[in-house]
Amino acid sequence: MSELKDIASKAVDHVMKLGASDCDVIVIDSRFMSAEIEKGTMKQANSVVDPGIAIRAFRNGCQGFSSSTGHSSSSIKDAAALAVSLAKSGTPDPDFKGLPRKKRPTAVAGLHDPKISKLQSDQVVEMAIELADVAAGHKSIYSVNASVAIAECSLVLANSNGFLEGQRLSSFETSVEAVAKSGSVMFSGVDGSWNRRLDRPAIERVGKNAMEHAVLGLKQQKIATGDYPVVMDPLAVGFIFASAVGGGVNAESVQRKRSFLTDKLGKKIGSERLTITDDPTLEWSNGSYCFDGEGTPAREKKVIMEGVLSAYLYDSYAAGKDSVESTGNASRGGSVWSFRKPPTISPSNLVVSPGDSTLDEMISDTKKGVYLRFTWDYPNMATGELSGLMMESYSIDKGELGGSIRQATIGIGMIDMFSRIEAVGKQTRDAFGVRAPAMRLSSARIGGSN
Repeated sequence: MSELKDIASKAVDHVMKLGASDCDVIVIDSRFMSAEIEKGTMKQANSVVDPGIAIRAFRNGCQGFSSSTGHSSSSIKDAAALAVSLAKSGTPDPDFKGLPRKKRPTAVAGLHDPKISKLQSDQVVEMAIELADVAAGHKSIYSVNASVAIAECSLVLANSNGFLEGQRLSSFETSVEAVAKSGSVMFSGVDGSWNRRLDRPAIERVGKNAMEHAVLGLKQQKIATGDYPVVMDPLAVGFIFASAVGGGVNAESVQRKRSFLTDKLGKKIGSERLTITDDPTLEWSNGSYCFDGEGTPAREKKVIMEGVLSAYLYDSYAAGKDSVESTGNASRGGSVWSFRKPPTISPSNLVVSPGDSTLDEMISDTKKGVYLRFTWDYPNMATGELSGLMMESYSIDKGELGGSIRQATIGIGMIDMFSRIEAVGKQTRDAFGVRAPAMRLSSARIGGSN
């Protein structure tokens, strides 16, 4: 880490000597390994070491950005010259109020697992094979797609206000799709896991979940178009809320009036059962960090409190435009940071507060409805409207889970979804950057076939 700090400090000095008024530099050493199985056969295995540096230079508020692979002196000087040249040639921007001041980073546990550093590529391949084997553990399974990916990085961020700090990050992710077949009927079950530490038990858990739901979905039925109560699995809640909430409270989108939550601050947008925080201090969660991509210390933020929109998420630039402090949500990429793009606003870990129901109780309390386990569709961020295919869903009849529903859609606005939450699960799981419980909506429009 000391070598990276030396590189970052010298780069900041060089950029300022070239005529920048402000600058920040991030120096990263990263490593990625992954293995992917497609239809039971190894498709690819990768191992990549990716060192690099990114420089943002500012002049009269205009930003110039440049990045370079490697840490050689010549490449850093070239990147610095380009960033400063772009900043000098751009249009002055009075909305830029400066980079974050120097502050002590937050102490956050569970950002890097040393066990991940010890993994070799053949071990990642073995875990992918094991995941595929678990998912294929039923006679009805026709094919399996599975992947395991690990990553880690050491990084140092420095800026012209004297900030100079480092952190190490790691991640372990799995995903699997099991396809079951019975005659001409086929159905896919999916699952995944997201963690900063090596979570070997996830291989068994994720593979078994995908297998069981694939087999369960072979019993199929149709549903008439109509309004039904909907029980949402944590997977569905995580996927939808990651974009609906994470994107909706993005201050830049709000300022540009591209968010359905524009002008909603302090207003009721959902049920009193809905409380969501953004918390980058969670141990071992994939979005955690001790400082964000600009050096602002990590801290928990209340986003929605008992149905009332409490905060937008800011980086330093958007915060300057609204004359508020940055919330520490400048992101340099995913769970392991990248030097290839400038920071953008993103949630860290969205945490939906649990309730007092179980998933089984929500289903048993539903006379006739739908259990939505997963969709790949996002809401429209400008309008908040979701119209998507329910990739994995099941009917609920007299409090019992029925057959899977094929080619059915769900249509609902996000404000309506938030407002129609009538039960929230006790248990949560991390999915797509959201710590999510199950939920039951009083109603949503389901497009089916008679």
